[in-house]
Amino acid sequence: MKTLRRDRITILGELLLVLNDESKNDRIVLTRVQMKINVSYDRLKKYIGDLKDLGLIDDETSLRLTEKGKQYLKEYENVLTFIKHMGLA
Repeated sequence: MKTLRRDRITILGELLLVLNDESKNDRIVLTRVQMKINVSYDRLKKYIGDLKDLGLIDDETSLRLTEKGKQYLKEYENVLTFIKHMGLA
């Protein structure tokens, strides 16, 4: 079975979706996030650093989405909806 390779935009979008969902809990557990987006721990830490550098999360410990991160997530979800609507996924 061939596994499709995900691009960086997809992984960052999935990570933001999971962080947004996990933020409803008392605390965000990185192991749970790692399992949900299916990346190694080292890669997860790199992607979290990227989100911080892009201003999409507050910091690397709280992992809360900034307003910019929430806007990115909204647009990402719109793109996913469009792709599904067009029959591309």
